Amino acid sequence: MHCKSLLAVTAVLCAALLISLPAISCGALGCLPMDTYTGGDMPKDASYLSDTQYQDSSISAEIFTGRYADTDYTYAHVRIKDPSQLRTAPAAIVNSPSATFKSTSTFRGRFVAKAVNAVIAINGDYFTKSDKCQVVMRQTHQLRNAARGNMDVLIIDKSGNFNAIKQCTKAMYQAYYDAHAEDMYNVFCFGPVMVENGLCVIPEDYSNGYVGARNRTQRSVIAQLGELEYLLVTSAGPQSEGSKGMTISELARLTESLGYEFTETGCRLAFNLDGGNSSTMMFKQPSEKGDGLVYTKVNSPEIERFLSDIIYFATLESHD
Repeated sequence: MHCKSLLAVTAVLCAALLISLPAISCGALGCLPMDTYTGGDMPKDASYLSDTQYQDSSISAEIFTGRYADTDYTYAHVRIKDPSQLRTAPAAIVNSPSATFKSTSTFRGRFVAKAVNAVIAINGDYFTKSDKCQVVMRQTHQLRNAARGNMDVLIIDKSGNFNAIKQCTKAMYQAYYDAHAEDMYNVFCFGPVMVENGLCVIPEDYSNGYVGARNRTQRSVIAQLGELEYLLVTSAGPQSEGSKGMTISELARLTESLGYEFTETGCRLAFNLDGGNSSTMMFKQPSEKGDGLVYTKVNSPEIERFLSDIIYFATLESHD
């Protein structure tokens, strides 16, 4: 093949590759910057179809409830059009729009969700606790690698896909970073990985003390179901009347089953986040005063801890 022909073929292949990467090429609705902590457009009240459902041309979110292992739980199914709609925010953004993840400020999660115009949100991994959050990347900014081999790491790439490093060491993470840095978007450290390829990977006798695996408590999970499709799960705890709380093993089995409610293949990957009183899901619901929609803690609302960070989903629709 002549050089000119080879170059032409290479150009075509490169163009095709770029088109296939939604994180780089924004869709018809545009996309949000993936390297800042700024929020999305304000969700329209009219797009809240009920107390538990939101839908516009760029995102849909619906919240459900159930009961398992003598415990109430709340879960949400979320679909987005672009990977940039899956975002993170430090609590300090409540007071400072230019805040970064270097701040140690904490606020109630619903205030953080309001500050970034979240459609729906869940607590993060409490990044300020370096013993539990040994590896931290937020929207392409690498902030910490102090992995010690006792925690799992969740990696979300710029296409919105989930990957994991189990029992991550500093060397393991560095090797992954060296190979994939250009495609890495967010990294969370808490875990463990709960479900892979549709199946629970946690044994019934799982006893990792770093995440209080055998404790019956409130817990939070984020999972990928399919392309730009996600599942959020929170469980109540003994502080809520009528609930015992769940162990890691029980929540992993619940998450496995919930994944099959929405896809034939279940969860691609489900990851345990910070739990206890930090377990928080946020959504806009009618205010008790009757003066419109307000950001609300929808799981165990009687218990509300200050958070250091949230994971949230934003709309691409603007009011213009």
